[in-house]
Amino acid sequence: MGKSTGKLVNPRLMGRKQRKEILFAFVLLFPTFYILFKTFLFPIYQSLVWSMYKYHMLDGSDVVFVGFGNFIALFKNHDFWTATYFTGYFTVISTVAELVLGLFSALLLNQMFRGRVFFRMIIIIPWAMLTLVNGLLWKWIFQPGNGSFTIILKKIHVLSASENPLWLADAHNIINSVVVADVWKMTPFMTLLLLAGLQAIPSSLYEAAMMDGAGFWKKLWYVTIPQLFPILMIAVVLRTIAAFRVYDILTVFTGDPTTSISYLTFNKAFRYFYLGEASAMAWVSTAIILVFIVWYIRLLKKNSHEF
Repeated sequence: MGKSTGKLVNPRLMGRKQRKEILFAFVLLFPTFYILFKTFLFPIYQSLVWSMYKYHMLDGSDVVFVGFGNFIALFKNHDFWTATYFTGYFTVISTVAELVLGLFSALLLNQMFRGRVFFRMIIIIPWAMLTLVNGLLWKWIFQPGNGSFTIILKKIHVLSASENPLWLADAHNIINSVVVADVWKMTPFMTLLLLAGLQAIPSSLYEAAMMDGAGFWKKLWYVTIPQLFPILMIAVVLRTIAAFRVYDILTVFTGDPTTSISYLTFNKAFRYFYLGEASAMAWVSTAIILVFIVWYIRLLKKNSHEF
């Protein structure tokens, strides 16, 4: 047997070297951990604490511990329920419309035709547009009198020349207008997600379905939808979360904070500085979003076994 020429390493020295490497790695990562803590974790903790206190920065009153008093008062607040209704309405209508139009667009762009690459490129333009710019554009379209929507309806004789509807006169019309603006902007996002999912479906599945005599609708229902279902759920979850937090586009269309929970929370916190009530409102809206996410995840797991 030949003698081993390798040198034995002292375990004590090896352990010391590993400890130094771990310490060095911790020193390098500490600034990142500190920034994440100060900008993400600590504000979450601070808002939870504030939600338990009566805290108004401007009136000079003492900070008083009220426990769940802010939450109880919140559920008795008419403005909160109005904002919740409009937020839910906007979330459901915009998400469903974007899902249907996004699936239709993805199926169309997945076909082979001349100019397919060009259409895939230009569909990104609405999504790439700034949200505030998108809001200003659609607000101009819905302007009474000289707005594009009114002019087009008069040109096709849906409206008479003397009619001048106020499309943005009340909260319901405003929310419907915001839905149109959001669908126009975010449908390309849904399209791109679903298009990526469609391209990952093996062509052999469609070939087998065609051999069994399946037409377009049967292939869509028995092949495309089951294979695309996980991507569909991810897309719906992402759009539901984003739609429920709608704020910026509403600041263009209206000054009414009851059109959105996020808008009402912002108003409470940064216009009137009722930080306790605003923090409670933020936690309630976060809880609602978490309920949506858990429901979607359970639905995804359930249907993954069925398909």
